[in-house]
Amino acid sequence: MFEEFDRQIIGDLYLSRRGMDFLTQLVENFGARFGGSEEERRAARFIQDHFADVGAHNAWTEEFSCRGWRRKETRLVSTDPVSREYDCIALPFCPPGEVEAPLVYLGDGHPQKYAEKQDQIDGAIVMVNTATPRFYHRSMHRGEKLGRALEANAAGFIWMRGAPGGLPETGSARFGYACEVPAISVSYETGHEILRAAGEEGVRLRITSSNQVYDTTSLNVVGELTGTDRADEVIVVGGHYDGHDISQSAADNGAGITVAAEALRALVPHADKLRRTVRFVGFAQEEMGLLGSEEYAKKHGEKSTEFMLNLDGAGRGDRTTLVLQGWPESVSYFEQMVKDMYETDITVGDSFGLYSDMYPFASRGIPAASLSSSSPASDDAPRGYGHTYWDSLDKVNPRFLQMDAARVARIILRLAAADEIPMQHKPVEKVRERIEEMGLDTVLRYENRTVPGTE
Repeated sequence: MFEEFDRQIIGDLYLSRRGMDFLTQLVENFGARFGGSEEERRAARFIQDHFADVGAHNAWTEEFSCRGWRRKETRLVSTDPVSREYDCIALPFCPPGEVEAPLVYLGDGHPQKYAEKQDQIDGAIVMVNTATPRFYHRSMHRGEKLGRALEANAAGFIWMRGAPGGLPETGSARFGYACEVPAISVSYETGHEILRAAGEEGVRLRITSSNQVYDTTSLNVVGELTGTDRADEVIVVGGHYDGHDISQSAADNGAGITVAAEALRALVPHADKLRRTVRFVGFAQEEMGLLGSEEYAKKHGEKSTEFMLNLDGAGRGDRTTLVLQGWPESVSYFEQMVKDMYETDITVGDSFGLYSDMYPFASRGIPAASLSSSSPASDDAPRGYGHTYWDSLDKVNPRFLQMDAARVARIILRLAAADEIPMQHKPVEKVRERIEEMGLDTVLRYENRTVPGTE
């Protein structure tokens, strides 16, 4: 049924430079598109115009209010036993202020380390690295490691990159509001320099921050292809277009929004086959706490959205995964779909992610999934160059953009044309049960986030 359309979609995308041209304009003209900045707003208008130019039936922006953060001066110095200044950067939502305290290093942040050093953490500056804890049953996000330190009454927080290369790794300290304590990042090399200075006797550090938290607005961007006979049923294909202020944010997530834009363009000639409406959404402020997708999901509600596909991480490699977000009963359906598409490099599974734009949908019981791709990376730096200075255009392979755009367009064509999508909305209570089964309710509480169904 879809073979002829598949050939046209693949031929169009694989023989086109338009995806890489779009990404180049996005990062060269609008920089990092940092949340709340003028560059972010200008990028939103550019994406809206692009959606319209490639044939979206409707294209618009939706403004929302939120908290923003502005990078100012941040300093890290040791005061005892030696006086020395170290290179560092502030984590977004690091508040203004100053703290001086002894350092406590917790390695990769295994929960056992927090328990062992709980008394030492009280009133101290905690440093933890980005590596996934060894001998622990799951990964731990920056937000959880920070939250555990705050629970033990830490006075400051240092996020040390777990792999060499001279790169501090950024990332929001809190979800949309000022962190309780100064929170900064250092490179692997700087972290080890500090540890050498500490020796056996320890070291005392002072963090000084003049960073600013303020009120701002941002824009979600929507490009829509209106369905034929089931237009009130909506499929959302989303990817954040904002990035971190220290880089071009080309892969994270310039590549993802490019995949969305190219999938939209490839589906325009086949719009008469889309029974359901498909909305391609560029979410703002993902890096600052999923603020744009939260606003979109809250505004448009659960009733009309049949399925949400998130593209944070798409277009980055040749190993693609499609991860359902709490619908394990539907894995076999998508496995058969990608088999029929002869996409042998797509792995299908089910999990539940807390840290990207599918979460505000899945947490409301809306069927959701995430499509991402990768190349081999170090366990100590799972982001690769993401969230560092060098998430730059030169790291993006145009072929990976083309591959994932074709995969997304073909998947969405099938879902929009199907008689039924075998993923039903779930009561929030069921979502909470799944989160609790995975132990993620504890994570959400450490991060001061609401557990679904407990509002």
